[in-house]
This record gives sequence, C-alpha cells and structure tokens, in this order.
Amino acid sequence: MIKSIQKDTDLRLILPFGLDLRIGDVISVGKDGNFTLQGTCASLLDRPAGPPRLSGGSVGLMRQSGKNTSFRFRAAGAAPAAFDGLQSAKAGFDISFGSANGWVLAITGRTLASLDKLDRFRRPILDAYRWKVWKPDWALVTSAATVERMTLIASVSSNTKVALALSGQVAQNGPLEAQFTAGASVLATSNEIIQCILDEPRAAFCSAIRVKDPWWRFWSHGDVGSLAARAISKDPEIASDDEFWEGIDDLDPS
Repeated sequence: MIKSIQKDTDLRLILPFGLDLRIGDVISVGKDGNFTLQGTCASLLDRPAGPPRLSGGSVGLMRQSGKNTSFRFRAAGAAPAAFDGLQSAKAGFDISFGSANGWVLAITGRTLASLDKLDRFRRPILDAYRWKVWKPDWALVTSAATVERMTLIASVSSNTKVALALSGQVAQNGPLEAQFTAGASVLATSNEIIQCILDEPRAAFCSAIRVKDPWWRFWSHGDVGSLAARAISKDPEIASDDEFWEGIDDLDPS
C-alpha cells in the first residue's frame, strides 16, 4: 500500500497515522514501514531547518487502486447496498474492494514544504555519527505535504465492502475529493480495513534521505579504499548527490 500510494502521489505516506512530521525532523524506518521520530536537525546537528521552500499552491487529489476497486454515491436515507437492514440518515459512499491492498484516497488542500540547501547537513551528520549521536539508518525529512482533509480506506483482504457516511455538506456534482472528505466516517465494513480520516490540517506525506553506507566507514576510520572501490569522492563537500544521499525507500526490506 505504501509503495502503491507513493507511485501515485510522489510522496510516502507517514506511518503510524497521526505522527506529525516536519521538514528537518530525523527519523528511523522500521521493517513494518513505520517511522520513529529521533529528534530534529536543530537538536541533533545544531543546524536549524530554516524557512521552508513552498511548491505550488493548494491542490486536491482523488485516487483509487486495486483489482475491481469501485465506489458508488449513496443519497441520504438510502441503505448501504452491502448491508441489509442498515439504515443511515446520512449520505455516503458504498465502496467495494475486489482484492487485498486495494485503496481509495481523497485529499483536499495539499501543500508541500521542502527543506532547502541539503548540502549544509552533510558534514554535521558525519560528525554527529563520529560522536555517536547519529545512527547510520537515520534519515532526514526533506519534504512534508500537509493536507486540509484526507480520507484513506484500504482493504486487508479481498471481497471487502465498506459503507462510508458523510456528515458534512455534500454536493453530489462537486469534486469527488470534496465529497469523500465531507465529515467522513466508516459506518460498516464486511472485513478488516485500514483507515485514516483527517478532518483538520496535518502532515500526511513526506520524503526523507539518508547518507549512503560507505561514508560511515570512511568518516570513522579514514578508509579511503572503501570509497575508491565504489568510485566515490572522499570529500563529502564535493561528492554528487547520488554519491552521498539515498532515499529512505532504498532501505525497504521488500
């Protein structure tokens, strides 16, 4: 699910849900894909994040994924199609997932903030590692996307039905992302699901980078050979971004 959503949105979903990450935060990534906040660039490196670089304006997003993933608007007072006898005075959506790991994602008001001048963190990170206050698998959050509202519903198993209720004002001919985030709540589900429903602004996606492994050995022991064997410059100030940094998704165990 993480990789599928990232492919469509360019940013990685922040897990666990509710973790409020900001640019300049320092995280570790668990095997389950969850982040653990370790500190900030200011607290660990004595380098403040500085003013963020803002990209574009506020945007909305509506995406779906998975075999036979579908949804249908349900008018107020109508019963959910898959749940006989369940009445709802609220409008909503009937969602059907034909496969496991299918998902429906609606976002309104997404804004993106990015960390500027990443090269200023290279030497402080290596020095912090030498002084044992930084670990090789830690990563620096370089961008964070804040959303005004978000509704994410994902299936754990195949043939899953979900009845979504909406408490906000719903314009049936309005943008789908606005409909799906109008005070959404799960009314009923036939199987276990994953859900994240945000009704107020919060960071929901991010990207992060870490230092590539050969630099740790070189910076600790002056092991020039280990870098030369990989055609990497021994000077962190002049190494290219591709030589020095890698994205956190390169660490995924899968």
